[in-house]
Amino acid sequence: MTDERPGRLRNALAALMYRMQAFTVVGYMGVASFIGVEALVVLLGFTTVLPIAIPFVLIALGLAYLCRQRLRGLWAGARARLRLRLRPRRGEAE
Repeated sequence: MTDERPGRLRNALAALMYRMQAFTVVGYMGVASFIGVEALVVLLGFTTVLPIAIPFVLIALGLAYLCRQRLRGLWAGARARLRLRLRPRRGEAE
């Protein structure tokens, strides 16, 4: 039950924490490249309000960036349908 190297568990936990922090930094850098540094600063200012939501907001913004062409197409289609509904029909008073 005695360990030959007394700091082995501590070293393993420290290495794990270092890797997790490095992964987090790389994630924030990736999101900053997607949404821009200014938007990331605003988002990090949001941490005082609801800090648990930050990873989910970052994931949503990253996915929105990756799917931006599809979102633009959906937005244009929705606007076109709305314009068709609001346009007066022939023979109706304007």
